[in-house]
Amino acid sequence: MKTGFIGLGKMGSVMAPRLAEQATQLRGFDPNWHLPADSPVQPAPSIAALADCDIIFTMVPDGSVVVKIIETLLDAGTEALLVDMSSCHPDTSGQLASLLAKTGQRVLDAPVSGGVAKARTGELMIMTGGDAADFERAAPFLAAMGKPVHIGPAGAGYAMKALNNYVSAAGLVTSFQALATAKKFGIAPSDFQKVINASTGRNNTTEVKIDKFVLTEAYNSGFALNLMAKDVSIASDIIAQNGFTLPLTGDLADYLKEACQQLGGYPDHTEIYRHLEWLASGQERP
Repeated sequence: MKTGFIGLGKMGSVMAPRLAEQATQLRGFDPNWHLPADSPVQPAPSIAALADCDIIFTMVPDGSVVVKIIETLLDAGTEALLVDMSSCHPDTSGQLASLLAKTGQRVLDAPVSGGVAKARTGELMIMTGGDAADFERAAPFLAAMGKPVHIGPAGAGYAMKALNNYVSAAGLVTSFQALATAKKFGIAPSDFQKVINASTGRNNTTEVKIDKFVLTEAYNSGFALNLMAKDVSIASDIIAQNGFTLPLTGDLADYLKEACQQLGGYPDHTEIYRHLEWLASGQERP
């Protein structure tokens, strides 16, 4: 099958090459192309140039970009199965359905979890919403990038990704808060981790992120804080729409937005720890 991949940033540039074994032809587009010359992904001159593909994947920052891309592909006459792997609001699925209603084409929402490390090894969790038959058609391609799971109708994948990152962000913030407090009591970070990871408080942050990205002061996990804040904002919205809002819900979304603004630029999400310590110290930002 002729395969297209649009959006070759930190994640897409690692995910797309893994499709080479499934594709008879693999082409990609990104305005900031940086794949090596020997990549199995061959550059297309434009989004419209991918219109003749049988299946097209998108991995871009948000739903507004996804909609514009699909409008461009439709104007170019595409008949491809469209698979969006971006993190979007579930409402995006309705917008896409309206765009595709005239042509009868199909789209899957298939956002991922696992970051660059698992993208590189093909171990992403791929949470997919849409028609079951379309999922079966796309499954071999998705399986080349990770573990695809069909979890419900259109929009379900987007919702699941936002909810996952909401839970992840809550664990991140509270774990960093607890670590900083433990240090004030003279508890060594290594002891904090040893105890909490053998107890009920363990989570992805305590097991993976504290050692690698915080204690080393590397802060380079590869997942931007502004993207986490976006996903948590989406989760806050859909939680409220369904009547499950708690005080934590809005507070977490607001805290992440504030941290993005105060840290400035495009900080890694693990830099929340630096933000937390700065707030507690009362000192000016370095």
